Amino acid sequence: MSQPAQIPAKIRRRKLSDEVLDRLLLLIEQGEVEPGGFLPSERDLMSRFGVGRPAIREALQALASMGIIQIQHGERSRRVSLGPRTVLDQIDRSVRHLLQTSPQLRGHLREARMLFEAGMVRLAAQNAKARDIASLRTALDRQRAAGGDVAQFVAADIAFHNAIAAVSGNPIYVAVSEALLQWVFELFPRLLRVPGVEDLTLQEHETVLNAIAAHDEDAAVRALAAHLLRSNPRYESRKGEARKSRRFSIGA
Repeated sequence: MSQPAQIPAKIRRRKLSDEVLDRLLLLIEQGEVEPGGFLPSERDLMSRFGVGRPAIREALQALASMGIIQIQHGERSRRVSLGPRTVLDQIDRSVRHLLQTSPQLRGHLREARMLFEAGMVRLAAQNAKARDIASLRTALDRQRAAGGDVAQFVAADIAFHNAIAAVSGNPIYVAVSEALLQWVFELFPRLLRVPGVEDLTLQEHETVLNAIAAHDEDAAVRALAAHLLRSNPRYESRKGEARKSRRFSIGA
């Protein structure tokens, strides 16, 4: 005989603004307001939902915090055109704060970056077309042309790694790549700003690019792993690197 389902002991009340928020999200998701279009006025929303102005304003503020609308003084709220990058931008400040105040997470960030990029370079080696190889070559040429300009060299280095993610054709991967690299290099600026390693970095990027162009997935992953794990004092202990290097070389 089956046991009767347990009935929760308490009924939780929701704030009116939460109910309004749900209805506003549904209104947007059903296409009643197109990207760039205006939401109904506060007065119209009050009449439509049968609630007061405070609940409407609190719900609108929640939508604005989510990056879904823009609130402009004296005008109706406008729906924002969202994409993966703009969504990640909404959490960018919170993530930066978290990483600054939680040092124990920084190692996890580095590992996440390495494993993510291993997947990206494998996809690139699988799928790269001639135009993708040309884009990667252009990014590498820009880095080489940066010479001793540290800021330009770093920007070009990040652009090269983002170009690898772009080969996937997946805008979510590209947005995640951009965000991860920004967070990593803000926390660990010496990962790219160590004098005297520019030529080695360019050589390693060239090796990664050649493996992608040859559609050699395993070679691309090994080259990327060697590149990311090369500067062991700034990433992991030697023991940790050896373990991760094996995982990169065999992982799909």
